[in-house]
Formats: sequence, C-alpha cells, structure tokens
Amino acid sequence: MNNIMSDAFSESLAYPQQKRRAVASRSYRVKINPSNGQTFVGGQTINIDMPSNLAGTYCNWNQCYLKFKANSQTEALSLDRCGAYGFIERVQCQTAGAQIFDLPNWNVLMTILMDGDSSQSYKAGVGNILVGTRGDIQAGETLSNSDRVYCLPFVLHPFAMTTPHRLMPLFSLSPVQFKITLSSKALAGVSSAQTGALNFTEVELVCVFTELSPAAQAQVDQMTGGVYNMLASSYQNVGSTMSVGATVHTANLGISVSSLERVIVCHRPSATVAAGSAFNLGNRIKNSLESYSIFINGEQYPARPVDVSGKAAEALAEFLLSDHSLVNFDKQSTIQVAHGVNTSGDPYNNLDGAGVADLPLEPYSLDTAAGTSAGALTAAGASNIGSFITAVETETGLSDGKSARIYSGVSTISSTVNYRGVYANTSVAAQLDFFAQFTIMLSLNMRGTGVYAVSV
Repeated sequence: MNNIMSDAFSESLAYPQQKRRAVASRSYRVKINPSNGQTFVGGQTINIDMPSNLAGTYCNWNQCYLKFKANSQTEALSLDRCGAYGFIERVQCQTAGAQIFDLPNWNVLMTILMDGDSSQSYKAGVGNILVGTRGDIQAGETLSNSDRVYCLPFVLHPFAMTTPHRLMPLFSLSPVQFKITLSSKALAGVSSAQTGALNFTEVELVCVFTELSPAAQAQVDQMTGGVYNMLASSYQNVGSTMSVGATVHTANLGISVSSLERVIVCHRPSATVAAGSAFNLGNRIKNSLESYSIFINGEQYPARPVDVSGKAAEALAEFLLSDHSLVNFDKQSTIQVAHGVNTSGDPYNNLDGAGVADLPLEPYSLDTAAGTSAGALTAAGASNIGSFITAVETETGLSDGKSARIYSGVSTISSTVNYRGVYANTSVAAQLDFFAQFTIMLSLNMRGTGVYAVSV
C-alpha cells in the first residue's frame, strides 16, 4: 500500500474553482403591519401574520427587524440594559391553531444574552441607534414624552435560530402568526412615577423576501420531496421563588425535550422583579449561592456541583462552556464592567477623592443588589445593579454545539428534571428563572397538510 501523501496546490492556484452564479431569483423588501391595529399600549399584544401561499418565496430572518415608535407619556423612562428589547415581555409563535414557540420573560433572556455576547462599543454605537442601549452605564437610554423610532433585529424565536441557517418557506397553506406581548412601564425600566402609559405606534415588521424562479423552485421541491425540514434552537422558561434565609432550594423544571442543550440559571431580587423604581430585567444577583447542579432522572449534571465561591469564576466558566465560547479569547460581553467613573477619572479605581469605595467593580459576584441606580460618569454615580448569571451544559462533546452535521443534547422526555442549589442563608427573597435551550424540528410537508409542524 502506498502511504505517501500526494502533494497539493495552494488554494491561490486553484484556478478551476470559482464561485458559481446563484439560481434565478429576486429579493424585495416588505413591510408587514399588525393584523389587530396600529396603536398599542404596554400590556397589549401585537399580532403579526407572516404571508402564506407565496409560491417559491422565502424569508431570511437575518434580514428582518421590528420597527415602531415608542413614547413614554407624562414622565421619562430609563430603559434597562437591553434597551427597547425590554418592551417585549413575551413572544409566541403559532400556526393553524398549533403552538410553535412560547417564551414568557423574553426580555429577561434577551438582557442575559446581550450581556453575555455584546460589547460596550456595540451598545454605545450600533445598539444605541437601533435599540437604545448604552455602553457607559448599566442601563439603556432615557425615553421621553416624544416619539422615538426603534428598529429591533427580531431574534430569539425558532425561525431565526435555525441550525444550520435556513430560509423560512412562505408557501405554507396557513400563515405563521407572531404574538408579541408588550411590557408595562414598570417592567421595561425606571421612571419617577407610573402615571403615563407606554404608547407604541406605526408598528411594522420589515423583511427581505427572496422569490425563486419557477424552474429553481421546482428543483428545490424535487430535492426535498416537498418536505422542508429545519432544525432550530428554542427556549422554555420555568420560574421558581425562594425565601429569605434558605440554605437549599430545589425546583422541578418540567422540561420534556429530545435534545436539551443547556439550562441558564438567573436570580433576581423579588423586591425589584415588578418594581417601577428598579431595573428589574438585568438586576441579577448571586444571593449567597454556594453550589448548584441539575438532576435528570437522578443523574447529576455536571457530575460534581458547580462551585460558586469567591468571584464565582467556576460559575462563569460553566456559562461560557454552555455558550461554546470558553476558549474564545475575543469574547465580547458587558457582564463585568466598572459602572461609572470616580473623581480620579480611573474606571479601575473604585475609590473617590476621600478614599471611599463608591463603585461595585464586580457586579457579577454581588449577593444582593438594589438595582435602583445604573451609574453615571461621576464619582457619585455608582451603580448598584448585579449581573450574576450561570448555566449548565447538557450537550456531549461530540458536537460541541458547533457541528453542522450532528446535535447531541440530553433527552429529557418522560424524565424528571430538577435544579438543586446550596445557599449560605440567602439575604433576600428571590425569583429564579430557568431558561432551557433545546433543539426542535420545524417541518413543512407540502405533500401533506401544508402547514408547519414542530417536534421536540
């Protein structure tokens, strides 16, 4: 046998290999208005129906954004760290009476993911213009009693999280409807009073549709056999409460899916969860947590509880592991930043001119946090907002979360899934939110029912 490896040319010399022209198609921009009105207030639901029965037409969710005008009547509203994303309390997706996706506390998860994945420069630049975020303090911009236009990339639903990326067919026989529940003023940020409503006008979903030629669509239909299957990520939210002085907390998560990728764990003080005087979406605390783990039918994940002592380095490492970014040394985040600048002008020195500590330079490991001050660019502008977050990875190393060929989450179908945390006499009552990320199959069978079906 000849084991000698053959020589190879550099890619720079591979002249026969060239890009190929795409199939005949055209793309066009579409604005979709809500089906239940044009003016909304906090607490109401916006219904947006995606088109259906459009032959050979697809939607690219990487090119879609939700545009609207917002107005905070009577008094100014300081938005939370996620900016205008804080206006969206819940997102549901359904078709032909069947539910595809339903996520309460959508804005809480959005705040978590923006903290973990976006940089201060993004929040101060592009994010500031589109979403109303800021990069200098622990809050978003201030919305006044005048119209402000926002354009939010519409993410965090299965059609926008296909793996690998797939265009959404728009030729189903029944439309896919998104139901977006708007947040109240008290939940979206901080205001001096709650006397005026949040007003939303000129709401529209701006999309880019791609229409294939009849011949090209016939090729796709032949290739798929008329069955369009898309793997996608989805989320489920489960809540629990814990009292002051607790040393152990156990919660039944009730997650039943075929491929559970991770469980994100979030603690928020009960006193600020619904308070209009506090930044409730992003005020996350450690609450004297010492260790934690997830149990699936009695099997512990990870095999030894995660240690949350000191600066909670292991807890953050587990979160990054679940995010598949543990070895990404270019990782951008705003989890651990100095909120405000002291009199010396040095953001890494938390002593004011009198030598008094005024800035919580380690918000990630705060056990308690009032969440009432986002900080400012002055010595007196110290933030009192926490940012603790952690997670449990339940994927095997076969896919590492990045494979385009396999997925390998743990099956929890017909299983009991529990969280168990050990605490050192919790200082405050807290709301625990668990966000389970898992893989689903979206299927459109044009040889059958012609409507989207979901399997978990």
